[in-house]
Amino acid sequence: MLRKFIKGFLIFILSVFVLIAVADFLWINIPKVQARKNIDDINLYARDIDEINLDENVKIVGLGEATHGNSDFQDLKLEVLKTLVEKNNLKSFAIEADFGEGMVINDYIHGDKKDENISKVFSFNIYHTKEMNDLINWMFDYNQNAKDEDKISFYGFDMQNPEKSISLILKFAKENNILKDKNLDERFSFITEEKYSIEKLKENEEILKEIKSNVDTLSSNDARLISRAITNVLDSIKYYGIDFNDYVKANNFRDKYMAENVNWIGDFEKSKGNNLIMISGHNGHIGKKSNFYKTMGANLKDIYKDDYFIIGTDFYKTIVNINEIVEGRSRSNHSFTSADPLAYSARKFNGKYYLDFSNVKEGDTHKIINSKINMGSLGEGYSWVMKLMPTSYRIKEKPADLYDAMIFIYYAKPINVIEQKGD
Repeated sequence: MLRKFIKGFLIFILSVFVLIAVADFLWINIPKVQARKNIDDINLYARDIDEINLDENVKIVGLGEATHGNSDFQDLKLEVLKTLVEKNNLKSFAIEADFGEGMVINDYIHGDKKDENISKVFSFNIYHTKEMNDLINWMFDYNQNAKDEDKISFYGFDMQNPEKSISLILKFAKENNILKDKNLDERFSFITEEKYSIEKLKENEEILKEIKSNVDTLSSNDARLISRAITNVLDSIKYYGIDFNDYVKANNFRDKYMAENVNWIGDFEKSKGNNLIMISGHNGHIGKKSNFYKTMGANLKDIYKDDYFIIGTDFYKTIVNINEIVEGRSRSNHSFTSADPLAYSARKFNGKYYLDFSNVKEGDTHKIINSKINMGSLGEGYSWVMKLMPTSYRIKEKPADLYDAMIFIYYAKPINVIEQKGD
């Protein structure tokens, strides 16, 4: 009797596992099949990247990326940048990287000494790529031949890695005899440590404020940039002081500070006579909304309304280079499918096309951009469990609720991270 019961129980457990496996297989694959359809009128609206056409009122163009780990989305940064420089007289570009790191890159592209691996400046290794070197060095080459008033500037709008900012602040303070009696180099020597406690930075919060009050008495553009760098360091102290187990609060903080940086960059560029800036970051930051926190894009929409134009991106298939969430593991490549019917259509346009939603007034395409569809979205963390949970790499939203336009890639290839000394 007991043997029969055990046998029956095992059969039951096995049946449950089979049913779960089948259900998960269908959960993952049915949306893929549903996405493989012909969109009747997509040919009327699909455009090449160099056909991007902005309204004159636009002050900020946001270019998103569905993942940080695909070379195609990094290539798009340069492709869109070139288009806007040529067609819209764009003179400034900002990226999801620390403000101080952006200042270092900006000094480089306005200099005269070329570095084929300049991307090593960034703390985020997602940018240690050939594509990012190509982007920065295109700007370097452009500036070599441009008049001073036409040269392009580079910014970072993040505040998570303050080390470069502190180095620039100390250099500026020394050059301008600011608090020279305070032995600032020794006071901030901890920033050269590979891993320093944020408490060490917090202990110097008041001296940073004192440096800022001195810098703010100066009127040069260099002083304004240094003042903003100090603000970013102070913001990073606040940011790292919150409980990171509170996902919503952490993201609200970061995206608010990034939006404030973008707004500052816009005002700074406007003071130089430039009315348009391009920013680039993850879709989850540049988009109009998120179900979990107030995005940088939502903050910018509050300020700029229709003057902020958002271009999202998506893939149909990807092999993405991504960080493993396992101790001792680094980056590796993994494949995903978004089940996005609009991205599936990219196969008809040599694997890539641009879609401006304002041009789509009716028909099949109009219905899709205003319906909840699957779209790909991958951050910087991978676990094998994600393969079983499509909601971990697909969001279901109306494209028009998130973006003003999108660029679709049929097959996105992985970045190849250039190993740096000390990585």
